[in-house]
Amino acid sequence: MFRTILAALCCVAAVAPAYGQAYGESTALPRGDCDRPCLEAIMDDYVAALRSRDVSAAPFSAKARFTENSVEMPLGEGLWNTVTSVADNGMKASDTLTGNVAWFGHAEEHGKLVFLAIRIKVDKGEITEAETVLARRTGMPLIFGTGKEPHHPAWTQALPEEQRRPRPRLRAVADSYFDTVEYNDGQIFAEFTDDCSRLENGISTTTSTGDAASSASVAEGCEEQFKLGIYRINKELRERRYPIIDEERGIVVGMNFFDHANMFDEYELTDGRTMKTLLKWPNSLSIMEAFKIVGGKIQTIEAIFDYVPYGMHSPWYEGDK
Repeated sequence: MFRTILAALCCVAAVAPAYGQAYGESTALPRGDCDRPCLEAIMDDYVAALRSRDVSAAPFSAKARFTENSVEMPLGEGLWNTVTSVADNGMKASDTLTGNVAWFGHAEEHGKLVFLAIRIKVDKGEITEAETVLARRTGMPLIFGTGKEPHHPAWTQALPEEQRRPRPRLRAVADSYFDTVEYNDGQIFAEFTDDCSRLENGISTTTSTGDAASSASVAEGCEEQFKLGIYRINKELRERRYPIIDEERGIVVGMNFFDHANMFDEYELTDGRTMKTLLKWPNSLSIMEAFKIVGGKIQTIEAIFDYVPYGMHSPWYEGDK
């Protein structure tokens, strides 16, 4: 009798790992119901539907949720009512485990340029979540490109095995970047490649373009800027989320708020130079930011952000996980 029970237990133990939760996974079984081409095709449907202002042209779930700059609203509101064109060369990143896919690019709103980042979640072929971050020229100081700056070619490239890192490590690298930016005092937590570049609201902020509002006018390069403490005004980077982590391409897409308390009007860089704050009152930025991570180092970054009320919360944030 004992041997029979023992044999049965051994059989269960041998079978269980095939159905159990793998270490580090967020669900008991990988999704697998929509691969990369599937996810990115549905994102293309979303962008095409936005371009035509026709919500019915994309496969939305009847219960789909939609936000624009962290404000939840009915699907079809916001930019859906005002868009006049959408670029066809957006940068895409996808995560087959979570069913999320992102798109970074630009559009026009009544003929005026805007920069746009989109995240959608796909479940059983339907879009259940749609989150957008939209940067507009409103008269407030904001770095802003021309829409002509190309996306870095590295975004579409798969990494060789030796340069890949597992999901937890990729998330930690992205988090170390946000830790470096938060209360930036010259201490570096992230590692960068020598040619690290950053595109923010469609403009390079690591290579000088002549724009006085760009941090590249003070110093060029990712690490060099952080060593100077250029971003000292970032009091807190909160409500961090990482819905897209792609091991094959080494991409992480994160969202959070940059809080600027502006308790001081000017601050000193680590080299002794003095910087003045652009805004003189508390404000926050809602941001969607993508990282290309090669061999554990950040190679290129792309971000879209705009001002929101100070201390604003995200409808998507569910606490630290």
